[in-house]
Amino acid sequence: MTSGGEAAYAGAMRKLIFLCHRLPSISHEQYTEQLLRSHVPIALRHHPSMRRYVVNEVTTGFLPGPRELDSVGELSFASLADYRERLYDSDAGRKVVSADVAKFIGGADAYECTEHVRKGADRPGPYESAIPEASPGAKLLLCLKRRPDMTHEQFVEHWTVVHAPLVLEHGARAAKYVQNVIDARLSPGAHDYDGFAELHFASEDDFAAQMAAHGQGPNPVQDDTANFVGEMAVWRLREHVARIPGA
Repeated sequence: MTSGGEAAYAGAMRKLIFLCHRLPSISHEQYTEQLLRSHVPIALRHHPSMRRYVVNEVTTGFLPGPRELDSVGELSFASLADYRERLYDSDAGRKVVSADVAKFIGGADAYECTEHVRKGADRPGPYESAIPEASPGAKLLLCLKRRPDMTHEQFVEHWTVVHAPLVLEHGARAAKYVQNVIDARLSPGAHDYDGFAELHFASEDDFAAQMAAHGQGPNPVQDDTANFVGEMAVWRLREHVARIPGA
């Protein structure tokens, strides 16, 4: 069960998560270079209503999903209208952003989410006028789809009320744990996930120790996952914080 403060934080902004893949004509390395060196500064300049902006390079598919990913974007706004109606600073800005996107992004699935921060806080930032540095440590994104015999509401209830405390109890090495409940799929044909979980680790040692612990004795977190998750993709990310609220 979320606390009153956490519930207030969760509802403070609308978070959009974009699962992005590259044009078939370029490599993952070329995609990442274009994303960080060109697109991030352009987006910061021409998206004035964007409150938080985090870009994540996909480095490893531990449990790949239905489509190969190259990056995951996290964009937060005060309201969904800020994204739909006030995303660009001008028509000229819209054209600049669109021209840059056409150089490297082959497609993106967008999801509107309610964010629940269970542990930890935003990484340091922002780097408004420069290429954002990579955050230290490691980050995982778990894309979760409910069991076929459950409704979305039943999935959310189990995930947030039953599963979250297990992760907090048995994931001591995690520095941050975020549950993103999917409220709507904004892209036609987007895979029908129900939630995205983020696990952040402050160091490679913490990440390695947590992964090693999964194979040692009973694993209540993994055991409970089967009670509500029917399909899961797991990606390792390299996080770049470009803008954070209040900075």
